[in-house]
Amino acid sequence: MLLSHPVRLISFLLAVAASAAFAAPAAPAPAVRSLLVEVRAVPAKDQLAAGRFDYSDYNRVALLSLVRDTALQLATPAEFAALRQDGYQARIVSESPDVLTLYRRACYGPTLRLPPVYHSYDQIVARADELVRLHPERITRVTLGETTQFHRPIYAYRVSSDARRTQPKPGVLFDGCHHADEVMGAEIVFTLLQKLVLDYGRDPEVTAWVDRCEIYLVPVVNVDGHDIVTSGRDPRWRKNARDVNGDGVTGVFPEGVDVNRGYDFNWAMGGTGEPASDRYRGEHPFSEAENRAMRRLLELKPLVLSVSYHSQGEVIYYPWRWGTQAAPDDALIREIAGEIAGQIPTMAGTGTYATAPGGPGSQSYPWLYGRKGVLDFIIETGKGAHLFPPEEVPGIIAANLGGVRALLARTAGPGLAVEVTDAATGRPLAAQVWLPRIENETVDRRSTEPEFGRLWRLLRPGRYDLIISCPGYETAVRPGVEVKAGAWTPLAIKLAGNPSR
Repeated sequence: MLLSHPVRLISFLLAVAASAAFAAPAAPAPAVRSLLVEVRAVPAKDQLAAGRFDYSDYNRVALLSLVRDTALQLATPAEFAALRQDGYQARIVSESPDVLTLYRRACYGPTLRLPPVYHSYDQIVARADELVRLHPERITRVTLGETTQFHRPIYAYRVSSDARRTQPKPGVLFDGCHHADEVMGAEIVFTLLQKLVLDYGRDPEVTAWVDRCEIYLVPVVNVDGHDIVTSGRDPRWRKNARDVNGDGVTGVFPEGVDVNRGYDFNWAMGGTGEPASDRYRGEHPFSEAENRAMRRLLELKPLVLSVSYHSQGEVIYYPWRWGTQAAPDDALIREIAGEIAGQIPTMAGTGTYATAPGGPGSQSYPWLYGRKGVLDFIIETGKGAHLFPPEEVPGIIAANLGGVRALLARTAGPGLAVEVTDAATGRPLAAQVWLPRIENETVDRRSTEPEFGRLWRLLRPGRYDLIISCPGYETAVRPGVEVKAGAWTPLAIKLAGNPSR
């Protein structure tokens, strides 16, 4: 072999070294964005899509927030000079070679701590538990599970006219913080929880909601991630705190799993299998304890409506657009989404929230609708940030409570209130209730809850065909059942036993 001879080997190495000396110099390392820059009075034209200050979700490279007309961004000295040269009102807020330091200053302010207008999970739990002690008939705590990494409890709170037990009422869910940095959701749900308990018996509207419904509130789904953000450690954190690479070190950005990409409806269509991605979906559906906790809630109580709060965009996403195909209940879903959006004013005060169909894969709303028959909506609260300046928080909460009113108004109907019982014993049955002219094979069929034999099915006024079936019983067919406008239309079904089935 040519290089087996020592002299030839030395000559070859000398030739390589000589050629390297004349090679093109290595490309310079990219300039580090070491400046946190504030830009005031950003023109409206620059805030549009593809504009210089187009704020896109999770663009963590440069633009960090754009609230009203004030931007916070990371910049190199050259980029800062270009902003000034182009006439922008730009100033340096902070300088550091460490990106996390700049993020913390941008999101937490000069104290580098989350402003007290936001609450830690411990504070939320302490206040909610105080309400449980003071009003045990109105609110109770339900443990859904523990977090994946640190095994912290994930709580739901049930609010009802008799919260000490489940009741045959329509179930509604409000949850926040699937994503750790979207802490506004926790604040909205926490505020609503207190309002429902404290205003019962004083506010006729609240009293009607609580008497009519069984309302579940999960202020924080992603408890571990929420703690990373609210403790002041890392405002960038979106996923849970799972030690994905198994090195025993947690809290190293961007580890974790995106809790809102882990549900088992078209799981492979949502998120990505890349662990470093913000949208890493985990190894398999329900790999994360946070997702299993939400599944546990649906095992405890079937739901009619639900809302999951996220940030940002001032838009409501609903299920779904699947290629060119809409959801089976599309007309009704769009109608309700429009009612909710129409009651939530934007931060600018120039209109209300928009609505848009979401995709069909692995997030909470396609899973809740496709698997559980729940009309679920993701509400992207606020505009231009994930952690909003403290002065913006009360207004965003108040605006979204208007959407709560619109959603809870729908719990009065119209729709079918179905009750299925054993014709001989009167015992409630867990029966499948199928509307063949609406539902197709993209969704699982809906069933009555076993404890009460009840199902609430929101529908637009009109006539509907129903097929009711239960193992061991004769199938019942009810053609042309009329759903009237306004309240629920009751429908009692008594199934006759058939041992051969």
